[in-house]
Amino acid sequence: MLKSIPPEEKKTYVTLYKTNGYSYTMTLLAIIAEFVYVTTILDSMPVNFWMGLTVIMNIFVLFLVFTCAVKINVYSSPWAVITLAVGVYFLVRQFLIVPVFLQPYAHETILLVSNLIGSVLLIIAGVTGTAKAKKRQALRKKLERIGS
Repeated sequence: MLKSIPPEEKKTYVTLYKTNGYSYTMTLLAIIAEFVYVTTILDSMPVNFWMGLTVIMNIFVLFLVFTCAVKINVYSSPWAVITLAVGVYFLVRQFLIVPVFLQPYAHETILLVSNLIGSVLLIIAGVTGTAKAKKRQALRKKLERIGS
């Protein structure tokens, strides 16, 4: 079966039995950036109604990003797109939600860096995860045609 696959597709063939470690690692690193963001924003925002919503939202985001990491590890294309969307959310959060609603009084640089790093990591993970999932799916269809 391997001899019938062109050499440029052999790397894609490896994805049939190997997980997507690159995108998985990027997504897990984004969880660390999210954790830095959460601890910093809670330390530097005024105690008001927005603090409770921030805690609830960030718990949801942490669970969502972890789920994305697990699903992107097994080449799930829809979850790779969700990972990409969460990366865009990190940018929106940094440039719209943080300054307008949360209004931190300190640590703005740490918040900016953690959001930008998390965003870049998630966008890279989403783009590469989507590309690898599509290549893997195309190869699986080709192998099904060869086997039939």
